[in-house]
Amino acid sequence: MQISKSPLGIDYFGRGHWLTAIQARVSFQARKRMFVIFKNFAGLTDGRTLLDVGATPDIERLDSNCMIPWFSEIGLRVSLYSPEDINHLKDVFKFAAILPASGFGNPIPAEARSFDWVSSAAVLEHVGSRDKQREFIRDSARVGNGLFITTPNRLHWLEFHTKLPLIHWLPSNLHRQLLGRLGLKLWANEKHLNLLTRRDLKALATTALGDEFEWHVRTIWTLGMPSNLILLARRKTQSIAR
Repeated sequence: MQISKSPLGIDYFGRGHWLTAIQARVSFQARKRMFVIFKNFAGLTDGRTLLDVGATPDIERLDSNCMIPWFSEIGLRVSLYSPEDINHLKDVFKFAAILPASGFGNPIPAEARSFDWVSSAAVLEHVGSRDKQREFIRDSARVGNGLFITTPNRLHWLEFHTKLPLIHWLPSNLHRQLLGRLGLKLWANEKHLNLLTRRDLKALATTALGDEFEWHVRTIWTLGMPSNLILLARRKTQSIAR
């Protein structure tokens, strides 16, 4: 089975671009390093539960859902959720439970504090406005006692979705206008791409997590600059899911 686009017909990966194959390899190595940071932060993982939010329907790219088997290898009991249809992933990740899709913009269909960890890789930049990004973090925190959320760093010199350098450093409105003129209307739309800086992510975490969590933001470097932001959080008074 090949899943090349989201059910909405959106090609999030830019498959026709000549840099895409290289990007997938670079992304895979970056995610390896991000996973190590999570593993060290999480501590004891054997028998704990983890919900991966935003698992992609794609099963072609090297970096697609690559952390999911790594989570299982360190003893986590893994569940997957996406607003898109990912039922075919049952055949790919036989160890994982799959939550029913509830549609874009709707709450995660899980009870409060029902998972030890909630992970989400490269999803936050695709959920829409800052308010929607804040709500995404808040809802992830609602269902989990710990968070591992990654997103690209807007201040990296290369924007990995458009494969264009530097122009994303422009004010957001000018950046989107320029993308539209270049024919990249998908990425010019805030609901499909809304990049964050470290300061942006910290501001969102401050209001979304309040006093219930202790948290910090880490970075990893790729191609000479900090390329990815990692929000790590742990509920101060944990009710461990079983």
